[in-house]
Amino acid sequence: MRTETNSRAFLILLVMLSMLGPMTLNILVPSLPGMVDSLKASKESVQLTLSLYLLGMAVGQLMLGPLADRFGRRPVLLVALVLYVLSSLAAFLAPNVEMLIVARILQSFGATAGITLGRTMIRDLYSRDSAASMIAYVTMAMVIAPMVSPVLGATIDDLFGWRAILLFCSVLGFMSFVIAAPILPETRPESLVAATAGDVARRSMELLGDRRFMSFWGAGAFCSGMFFAFLGTAPYLMIEVLGRPKTEYGLWFMTLSLGYMAGNFVSGRFAPSLGGERLIFWGNVVGLVGALLILAGAITGWLHPLALFIPAMVASFGNGLVLPSSIAAGVGINPLAAGAGSGLLGFGQMGLGAVASYLGGKLVTGTAMPLAIIMTVCAVLALASGWLSRRED
Repeated sequence: MRTETNSRAFLILLVMLSMLGPMTLNILVPSLPGMVDSLKASKESVQLTLSLYLLGMAVGQLMLGPLADRFGRRPVLLVALVLYVLSSLAAFLAPNVEMLIVARILQSFGATAGITLGRTMIRDLYSRDSAASMIAYVTMAMVIAPMVSPVLGATIDDLFGWRAILLFCSVLGFMSFVIAAPILPETRPESLVAATAGDVARRSMELLGDRRFMSFWGAGAFCSGMFFAFLGTAPYLMIEVLGRPKTEYGLWFMTLSLGYMAGNFVSGRFAPSLGGERLIFWGNVVGLVGALLILAGAITGWLHPLALFIPAMVASFGNGLVLPSSIAAGVGINPLAAGAGSGLLGFGQMGLGAVASYLGGKLVTGTAMPLAIIMTVCAVLALASGWLSRRED
């Protein structure tokens, strides 16, 4: 049953729950180079704690959306929070990199629930363009987590070691559960209450055959791929190649969050008047500009934080324009499959992000050329998908 709730308190709660995923992703990133020596593991295996975390978020969203359509938003989200706490403790205690990777995958399943079900719950309550606006405002506040988490993670690492970061995550997850359990509402529409597992599966498969849904899927997924390629590559370029401290990487990373917040603000302010398709298209144009700027720096051989993070900030601004509208539009294709739609969209963003992150980390050299190529390819594909979404009007 849907329950009435104060909209402001509801959105604040969704912001808090949505922060867990990106915070847990980014808080460990500055520690990746140091974890190679600490765990006596290869760079590639340590990189899997990031890329498989992203893949776990992708698969988790694919599962959580249909589960929320079948059993309700509230119970699925609360169970996911319990999983997050337990897996964070397991990661803290992991004796080797293999066990850490397994724990991080489980941690990602729990962490992604707030993102997937938060936007589903918004779409339950608001019209499409209004939902895009609300998602943008929630994301604008939520982005504080990835803005500060690299600096926070680097600071905890310097003071107590990288394992303390995972203990911090478990405490934060427990606090989130304690706050959410008594006040989190159920927003699932009445029409879904009697839906069988077969109904949910059929509606999910229908979305994959919908050209309009897939155009929104591609616009968001390839747009996200640019960001995650940068996330998997930038720490090594900054810390190993340029010899900059982990805390400096965290400070530079804030520029990406600022760019994304600015794009979210524009989306929140203008989505109802300009329309989602227009914001998706021009956001992907901006993303392509950012990717081409990194490519220009790589071609000229200029490797400097400014050559990396200023173009990435431009691309992040484009992401902030694209993602709220692509999510709201995709989830709204079939309101009876809102959870499944949200999960499929999240799977695309995180799944492609995992691939881009892994490729970026594996192919990184003493230059930014591999990063620039990956970002440019993703930007072109995102722009093509954004154009298709307009053609499908």
